[in-house]
Amino acid sequence: MIGHIYWAPSERALVPYRTEPGVAWIYCEWIKRPHQGRGYMRALFSAFVEYLKGEGYKGVLVGATDYEGYMHYSHFAKRGFRVIQEGDGGKLMYLPLARETVEVEPLVPRIPVEGKAPVELFVVGSRFCPVGAATVLYLRKVAAEFGDRVSMVEVPAGPEALARYGVADGIYLNGMPVFFGPVTEEQVRAVIEGALSSEGQE
Repeated sequence: MIGHIYWAPSERALVPYRTEPGVAWIYCEWIKRPHQGRGYMRALFSAFVEYLKGEGYKGVLVGATDYEGYMHYSHFAKRGFRVIQEGDGGKLMYLPLARETVEVEPLVPRIPVEGKAPVELFVVGSRFCPVGAATVLYLRKVAAEFGDRVSMVEVPAGPEALARYGVADGIYLNGMPVFFGPVTEEQVRAVIEGALSSEGQE
């Protein structure tokens, strides 16, 4: 395997949006580093689009980021995606196939903050992409270093999580989203230490 496009039809997509049927949602795309820059993603994406057209899909949605090197919006813009909504750290983009527009409405996130510890980490899914899975491993290790000053709750991705929390994927620190894109263990530790320092000053 040299890479992948991880996706789902809108009827089953675990995304924080209400979306009309017949639309494809891209969760993650990735090419292994030794194979990058050789046109493999272009070929893979072209085959993906041809498959979707053959199946009658209306178009393709993706939550693109503002972070270079990880699902950056510029990569999707080059393929014809256009921005239809903007938010913190990213853009919702759409590529029309059989329909020029798509009905999509963001859900309201309901992330619990229970006051169990000065820093509460709440993880929903976050295994749709190798980047998220690696971050969760760092979180587990670093959170354990701080004992009862840091609590961590992990909820599997699924329709139940989406209905209850309004999100199906993400990492939250005291109710706020954190860790978009690739991070190191040191970056995770620095963010948690910063949050603990802030809590201590209040």
